[in-house]
Amino acid sequence: MSEELPEVLHSSDSPVGAESDNTLLRENIAALVQIKNGNIARFTQSQLNITSALVEQKWHNRHQIFPWRVKEEVYGAVLCEIIAHQPRWKNEILARLEVVYQKLRDEEAQSLSCTRALLENNYKTPHL
Repeated sequence: MSEELPEVLHSSDSPVGAESDNTLLRENIAALVQIKNGNIARFTQSQLNITSALVEQKWHNRHQIFPWRVKEEVYGAVLCEIIAHQPRWKNEILARLEVVYQKLRDEEAQSLSCTRALLENNYKTPHL
C-alpha cells in the first residue's frame, strides 16, 4: 500500500492518567475513522462503473455460479432429449421456457434500475 495509515496507540505508550487515557481514546477513534474512510473511498472508487461492479461480484461468487451453470447444461440436455423423443411437447416446453425467461429478464431489469438509482443517489423507497 502506498498510503500511510495512522498509527493506533496503546495505553503503555502514554503516561498513566484519566486525561491521557481520554486523549489516547480520541486519537485512536480518529485514526480508526480515518482508516475506515480510506477503505470506503478506495472501495467506491474501484466500483464506480456498474458493469465492472457486476463482473467483480460475479467473479467473487463464481463458486456459487458454477453449479448453476452445470445444472443449466443438464436441464438443457434433458429438455433436448425430451423434445427429441416427444416432439409434440416441443411447443409447450418452449412456451413455458419463454415465460420464465421473460420473468427473469423483467426482474433483472428492475434490479439494474434500482442499482443505477442507488449509484446516482436518487433512489426512493416505495414506503416513503
